[in-house]
Amino acid sequence: MKKTILIVFMLLLGGCSTKFVYKNVDWLVYWYIDDFVELTDEQEDLFDKKLAQWLVWHKASELPQYLSHLQELSGDIKNQQLSLDKMDYHQNKARDHWLRIKAKIIPDLVEMSPSLSEEQVVSIFKEIDELNEEDAEERAERLAMSEDKRKTQSLKRNKKNLKRWLGSLNVQQETLVENMYGQYHSNGELWLEYRLEYQKALRALFDESDRGDKFKFKLHELLMNPEVFRGELLNQRNIENSNKYKEFLLALDAVATEKQRAHILDEIAEFADDVSDLLK
Repeated sequence: MKKTILIVFMLLLGGCSTKFVYKNVDWLVYWYIDDFVELTDEQEDLFDKKLAQWLVWHKASELPQYLSHLQELSGDIKNQQLSLDKMDYHQNKARDHWLRIKAKIIPDLVEMSPSLSEEQVVSIFKEIDELNEEDAEERAERLAMSEDKRKTQSLKRNKKNLKRWLGSLNVQQETLVENMYGQYHSNGELWLEYRLEYQKALRALFDESDRGDKFKFKLHELLMNPEVFRGELLNQRNIENSNKYKEFLLALDAVATEKQRAHILDEIAEFADDVSDLLK
């Protein structure tokens, strides 16, 4: 049985060139922040200093771990060592990469947060509300579609994502993708409820007049552990969806060709080369 894996979810940067994003992260961050809030000159100066420190830390501490992980993943693919347990291992390792970033950056953000004015807080949550409204509108539009149109769009999107990593799909893989349609829980409403509850807690915290140590402690907890606002049903469905997806990946893997295996290894190698270049 051929062993290829499609762990797209563990690759840390997608879409744009990894090097482009990394080398331009300063203005990309400000481009993103500007959508939410206009910083004062003093806030920008402090943020610039923190951002520079984060990037130095990330290059020295994190990039070597990404490179090592990518090499480990490639080795598991080449040696046909991938299984459900291995997939869990790589998924958990990717999550750890993200958790380390949060642990490094969030304390600094918490320390800077008391400087936000009421006007800035209002601006941030206004933008968040607008994003929630856009998500709700997009979901309503999807629900208004015919079942055939929703299925066609979903299959097209899923096949396109897989082709990036495998190249052309064979007939068996096309059938597997089609057979998986409708097998996952639709969690859109539950995710929206979770986000709204979490954002409500954040807004209530910023409405408090005292932004001393108690405020900072609560904010740190909220930013580090937003998952506590997820309901039991959402957590259970997420687990079930994840397990189904991993089983689907192994089924795809079982009918993968050597050419497809080489394709995904090339994709991972390209990403690893970018990381190596950034370490120089």
